[in-house]
Amino acid sequence: MYTIGYDFKDSLVTLDSLSFSLRLFTEVNAYAPDPEKVTIENIENGVRLFASGLAWAGGQKKCDGELEMTIARGVDGRYIVHGSGKHPKEICKSILLQVYGINVISIQFDQNTTSAFEFNRDIHARQYPKDIKMPLVFVEDTLEQQWYALSKDNKLRAKAFASHYDPFAEAQTLDIAHEEDKRWRSHSIEMPEWHIGVCDQKESIIKERCLDLEKNFDLVPFKDRKDTPEWLKDIRLVTILHGEHWTGHVFNTFADMENILEWISQRIDGRNVLAFLPGWDGRYYYNYPEYQPSEDMGGVKGFQRLVKKAHSLGIKVVPMLGANNANIEVIKHLGLENIAMKDSWGHEARCNWVDWDYDLFIENNCILANMGHPDFLKYMIDKSSHLIHSYGVDGIFLDISRWWENDPDYSPYEGLLKWAKEIKRMHPETLLFGENSYDALWGIFSLFHERKRPGGHGAALYRYALQTHYLAYPAPGKGSGGIHEYAWNENGLPWERDFPELIPTLSVVEDTISNNKQATELLIERAKSWVPIHPGIS
Repeated sequence: MYTIGYDFKDSLVTLDSLSFSLRLFTEVNAYAPDPEKVTIENIENGVRLFASGLAWAGGQKKCDGELEMTIARGVDGRYIVHGSGKHPKEICKSILLQVYGINVISIQFDQNTTSAFEFNRDIHARQYPKDIKMPLVFVEDTLEQQWYALSKDNKLRAKAFASHYDPFAEAQTLDIAHEEDKRWRSHSIEMPEWHIGVCDQKESIIKERCLDLEKNFDLVPFKDRKDTPEWLKDIRLVTILHGEHWTGHVFNTFADMENILEWISQRIDGRNVLAFLPGWDGRYYYNYPEYQPSEDMGGVKGFQRLVKKAHSLGIKVVPMLGANNANIEVIKHLGLENIAMKDSWGHEARCNWVDWDYDLFIENNCILANMGHPDFLKYMIDKSSHLIHSYGVDGIFLDISRWWENDPDYSPYEGLLKWAKEIKRMHPETLLFGENSYDALWGIFSLFHERKRPGGHGAALYRYALQTHYLAYPAPGKGSGGIHEYAWNENGLPWERDFPELIPTLSVVEDTISNNKQATELLIERAKSWVPIHPGIS
């Protein structure tokens, strides 16, 4: 992790056992309070710092501007920190709050991710909502106390968490940052409150974040949701029917899938089965976002027959679409060249992490489109509605639905909200199914698959939605991941672990049933007795 290699000369404010400092970042440079223009005063239950000028380059240079920080004690002993800054000429980008006195030894960024010192007493930064699912971390100190840092922002804006050793203060710091929405930046910035404190029980703090989600983002606990199709409560088995690989290899045609569903329905009531179809639309990822039934798998008529057959068996069908994946040549053909998601500096986001053909070089031919872009949003609403209306599919799965950038033009999160609202308005009984998540998305989708279990601290995802195994979940037998980029056993992830809260999942590639009938039947038998489990925050 890169840290500044000189004394930045921060102005520290102390309250009880902790000290705090604040830095202002513009799109040009980084600033601390000018120590010659700082006043510190006691306020009710706390302290206030106000700087009527800024210093930079470690105090070597000064400029006009302001920084303000207030720290107050909450009724339960927590520290409530608010900050703001101004620069007369430069656009404000972010604010960093540094906390001294916790003596950090590890940070739990998510239920599945805890980091201790990684290099030279650094814990590398993780960002919400890109890397972690909640703007909340738990921190262990040298006294084995459990601290927390929770953002009280009522909007979806970037947060980041890290820790480093400050050799000038001779202290380990907790670093927490707020970045302003690129669309609304100006010469001033306000940092939403951070709440920092010691907790004996994590559950109470996680519940507090959940209540914030329900107040500010309109999330509703799963048991009270009105937008979830009634039939989802009957699902006991999700079967992943792999279609066409990026390279054009067909694992199962639509006719093959009909036979597979017929076989499955002889062993479990079809009303308990959801058929999830990745690669139904031709070369997986390569054809995105055309979303037309693969000719090599049976074309339009074959897809129509498959859905009709599934419904005759009581089985629900959900095809896979990408929330943002788009082949550059395809979008040119569709007249959608300008829909790419951008980072806060205006750089185009790419799907640039997969070597689909294993020539040892990444295929970099897909942008990550922005659902907030009105042209792409309209296209995805129209395409989703067409699949539901024309073929009778029962839901829409959106791949990489968690991807977010601080786009200077459109919010991907707001685009997803609009897409979901419109699909539900037109097709109320449609299931919306997402891949991976951050907490504000838990109110959009009723079902997720996640690479790890479960999403968020304290299994908080389960307060709002159900979860199934990930697309890379291997088929019985050799363990192929089918069309997924992690083709064999998710790079060794031990899937044999029992995850009782996940809907049982059967991945089917070309020879799964013929060569592994016993293992497949055993999985189905277990699925028949599965009941929904909600171990999340209640």
